[in-house]
Amino acid sequence: MMSSRLSTVAVAVAASLALAACGGGTETATPGGSSAQAGPFEYADALGKKISLDKTPGVVVAQSSVAAALSDAGYQVAGVYGELQPGADGKLSYQVGSLDVSKVQVIGKTYGEFDTEKYALMNPELLVDYTFDQKALWYVPAAQSEKILGLAPAIAVPGDYENTDVAIATFVELAGKLGADTKSAALTSAKADYDAALKAVAEAASASGLTVAVMSPGTDSLYVANPSYLPELTTLKNQGLDVMDPVEPDAQVFTQYSWESATDYKDADVILVDARTYDASKADLAKIATWANLPAVKAGQIYPWYAAAPYSYTSYAKIYQELAGQLTAAKKL
Repeated sequence: MMSSRLSTVAVAVAASLALAACGGGTETATPGGSSAQAGPFEYADALGKKISLDKTPGVVVAQSSVAAALSDAGYQVAGVYGELQPGADGKLSYQVGSLDVSKVQVIGKTYGEFDTEKYALMNPELLVDYTFDQKALWYVPAAQSEKILGLAPAIAVPGDYENTDVAIATFVELAGKLGADTKSAALTSAKADYDAALKAVAEAASASGLTVAVMSPGTDSLYVANPSYLPELTTLKNQGLDVMDPVEPDAQVFTQYSWESATDYKDADVILVDARTYDASKADLAKIATWANLPAVKAGQIYPWYAAAPYSYTSYAKIYQELAGQLTAAKKL
């Protein structure tokens, strides 16, 4: 059911992720196992563990969004798992960012899929994944976790951050610890593009005065994102964009409503919808009167929210620049 899937998404993104599209970063990644790597390697992770290794790990395997963020920061992992199943158009999800999947070993292509034998044959030296509950790794299947975590040290990076500046800095720092050149011209250029995109969002927000709601609409429920729990939405609010809070919000990423409550968001001039799920439910949503009659929907001012996009300057420069253009073109309703 759509509601079940979105409930899972709500937990998974718990501050997420979002978010891109992500192609074409110009950063040059340091390949895993480079002879330039030394050591020791130390990292205090989001589960409260401190990983201490005598040398910098060379064979690193990571969840897809994590791997993409590291790639844009200049570090190429050796293996990857996560959302790697091509869509109907033959393209990978924006969640893979600019990661060149042909250059890495693919361990799994969707949530819950992890080829433990293939992973073991890589002789892994480090596993990297998100945690959203500070208890477990997001994309490591619980039934296989004991075996997987027995093959190599693992670190958990946080799923929630104060804003995208902090989120991206986390991955740049980790890439640097793994051997990437975080002072490279490519990364400096990507950071400049990111800053310019944020400035464009601030200018568009100020000039337009638009009110924005962020949603993950399902066919039997409406899920409205709480900007306080999502770094990209907090960042947008810091740029002056009026992002609506859920009405009577729960203390979590999404607040769930019946479709009768959709009229509470009639003041939204623009609606950003979860890019992971919206296309699949778009035709069914058009049949729901309370959705179809929202002013933003009638005006065609529905744009993607790239939840779970890689936290990188390359990724978010594109996301924010795209949004700035959309805000500039949209009208106050």
